[in-house]
Amino acid sequence: MSQTDSKVIVITGCSSGIGLETAVACAKNDMKVFACVRNPYKANELKNRIETENLSKIEIIEMDVSNDISIKTGIQKINSSTDHIDILFNNAGRMILGSLEDLTDSELIGQINTDLRGVIILTKNIIPIMRKNKSGLIINMSSVAGRIGFGFTTSYCTSKFGIEGFSESLRREMLTRNVNVTLIEAGIVHTDFFNNISRTKQSHSSNYKTDTQLMENVINLIKTKTNWTHPQDVAKKIVE
Repeated sequence: MSQTDSKVIVITGCSSGIGLETAVACAKNDMKVFACVRNPYKANELKNRIETENLSKIEIIEMDVSNDISIKTGIQKINSSTDHIDILFNNAGRMILGSLEDLTDSELIGQINTDLRGVIILTKNIIPIMRKNKSGLIINMSSVAGRIGFGFTTSYCTSKFGIEGFSESLRREMLTRNVNVTLIEAGIVHTDFFNNISRTKQSHSSNYKTDTQLMENVINLIKTKTNWTHPQDVAKKIVE
């Protein structure tokens, strides 16, 4: 039997990139995978991989991590299929480009809800399941931006710095409960993440217009390079 035999893993942000590749890699290593996606209608790539690679161990779960009701509904669906969760990989994330002053309150809250608050709420609801089974592993996707702040991505960096503190604190709470907490501090990875970055509307005409455009130019340059880490590499590390 493989070391990962019969393990159950919950992964968020599985429509593409790291989440998708991790779901595939874990299923190929005999793990039961609950692949969470915000919008099942945008999970065609994952559905195609499941069909063409015969990945019957992957079950797609609708879950918007920025919405508490969606989180609880998703967990209920998972609990109806299994009595244990061994691993949680908090991977879902997004980025809004623009200065703090140019962010609307709604944009700021949306960023924090997805990249930080959603992680906390989902983890909070899964920990009791892990404690009951006296075993668990929580993997949180952080970033270099969780250690170094970059201008005009303030809300994103704030979220990732929060993930760092959350993970360190939770790790200490779980030390005597056989639930491990770990971080992935990723650099640049070839995914749709950069293609999906949204820019605040106000940044196109505000006092920060030029500076925001310079940051957008950097991001556009990043997207043209081919020597960054690939999501399959991150997925391999998750399995390890």
